[in-house]
Amino acid sequence: MKTDIYTHTSDTTLIEEFALDKSSSKIILKRFQNALIAVAICLLVNVALRMDYVILGNKVGEASVTEMLELVMLAISSASFFFIAKQRPTLKHAAVLIGAFFLVMFIRENDGWLDHISHGFWVYPALFTTISALIYAARNGKQTITQLAVILDTSYANLLVLGLILLLVYSRLMGMGDFWKGVMSAHYVRDVKTIVEEGSELLAYCIIAYASIKIQRALKKA
Repeated sequence: MKTDIYTHTSDTTLIEEFALDKSSSKIILKRFQNALIAVAICLLVNVALRMDYVILGNKVGEASVTEMLELVMLAISSASFFFIAKQRPTLKHAAVLIGAFFLVMFIRENDGWLDHISHGFWVYPALFTTISALIYAARNGKQTITQLAVILDTSYANLLVLGLILLLVYSRLMGMGDFWKGVMSAHYVRDVKTIVEEGSELLAYCIIAYASIKIQRALKKA
């Protein structure tokens, strides 16, 4: 009987010792969810490129799966900040400025379609969007900088910046033709360069879109 009591007491002590409180469980679960999302993003990029080159047998063009996903991610990113402008009027000038930045990138990615109107036509809507956003942000003066600081102070702002660096720096470096010609020499295949470049871009766009959604949700709760 004493042994049973001792065993029961020991088991209870062990359970209490290793039991996690709700806050700890929530933190671990949140990090696990973020890890799963990161894996899903990596898989999405790989699947998109496989569909374009292996299944569809096409190159990464304007109507490719990869390009379409890039447009979707840019649309999500831009919309997220326009939602912030609507939900948080105190941050609207900075939010509109960031949203317009991604909208201009969206327009630029549609240059192939807009060229059907006239060659280089994408420049006009892009310039209009840029100038309009800058004028709107300038009206609020220094307060726009303060609003921008509030947005960048959110926990997922670092992820957004990382995505932009991957897009504007890393993908451009990896997409340099001279680099791949130097690596492959006489065996240079342009498709290899394109796959690496477009894959890097799509990965960056996915990270930016995810970070934009999380920033929008964080500011909505604040």
